[in-house]
Amino acid sequence: MNASIFSLVAALGLLASSSSFAASAGPADPYKARKEAIRYDRRADVERARREAAQRKAELERQRQLAAERQRLEAQRRLEQQRAQERARWEAQHRQHDDHGRDYGYRH
Repeated sequence: MNASIFSLVAALGLLASSSSFAASAGPADPYKARKEAIRYDRRADVERARREAAQRKAELERQRQLAAERQRLEAQRRLEQQRAQERARWEAQHRQHDDHGRDYGYRH
């Protein structure tokens, strides 16, 4: 007897927690359902606008970082070019005096 009562309680518990039983109890007032739908749509619109704004902000930040990286690389390239020119100038100045008056067959 106890087992059958327990089985009946368990069956009612499963029925109450199932999605088909919960879905059958919808709002009886169509005006309230429409109002809830409108509220849901507005929340969805606000959330979509928030997501799009976040994406635009992230894209602007990415563009700013790329521009900063390009500027840094350009400054580095100019510095390396300047150093190469200075090194070439120094080598050219010192190349004339390296032989100390001796000709090793490189000059004609």
